[in-house]
Amino acid sequence: MLIRSLEIFRAVVDTGSFSAAAERLHTVQSNVTAHIKKLEGELGAHLLDRRNPVVATPAGRQLLAYASRIVELHDDALARFRPDGEPLGELRLGSMETTAAVHLPGLLTALSRRWPQLAVHLRTGTSGELIEAMRAGQLDAAFVAAEDVGEELALRPVFRERLVLVSARPLPAMPERAELLRTPFLAFRQGCGYRRTIELLLAERRVPAPRIHEFGSLDAIVGCVSAGMGLAVLPASTVAQYRQRFDLHTLPLPDALGQVTTVVATPPPASWSRALEVFMDSLPVPEDAGPAMKEVG
Repeated sequence: MLIRSLEIFRAVVDTGSFSAAAERLHTVQSNVTAHIKKLEGELGAHLLDRRNPVVATPAGRQLLAYASRIVELHDDALARFRPDGEPLGELRLGSMETTAAVHLPGLLTALSRRWPQLAVHLRTGTSGELIEAMRAGQLDAAFVAAEDVGEELALRPVFRERLVLVSARPLPAMPERAELLRTPFLAFRQGCGYRRTIELLLAERRVPAPRIHEFGSLDAIVGCVSAGMGLAVLPASTVAQYRQRFDLHTLPLPDALGQVTTVVATPPPASWSRALEVFMDSLPVPEDAGPAMKEVG
């Protein structure tokens, strides 16, 4: 069945006339008649009683309910892809916990107020986990700390971060190698970009086998660092959010390791939904970000 045939069938039932339906749909009466005959042939049922006015038969009334739903879904699908249409449905986002805690509350609140019909679903995880979820089609976009995500995804820089060493006691300088050898670090699971920074930092200081305790939540990492369990590497903006609750001290990492960029990974822009389009339009762009979006290979 053609959508056009169902639209014509609904118009005939609404107006009670083949000629009135043709006038409403800006076509000729012979075209209306042809579509109705085609529908009746496809369904093997007599759909309309040709009298004045034309009325639907029992079979026609049954089809009318389906036709209304099908045409409405068709129109809804078209509306969702209009450049100026209101985004509907859901937006599936992924984020590192640090980004979700600091940067997303304001962004998502503003998005919800601007587009109240849009349902946002947020999933947190490590950069590695989120990139795999993107590749599996489980997310529409993800905030990650990664430089290479493969040719099938696009990256856009969003937030510049300064990484700091976090401790329960003051850090006047970077701890000596002997202290780092006996000090554990607290981090997320493998796949976390900040965990990779810990490994690079310790490798530079010839600490061959870092002791890293794995945690599944940001609250747990910060709480245990504050209690003196070990050190962590986190964005300075994240630590600032926790200073009202925990006694924390920080030391900026060397520039080569301490300057990082959070990017948002998406499918190629040509495949974006209307919901993803309005979300991407709402994101800030760092002044030195260069092109707004680039495909990374």
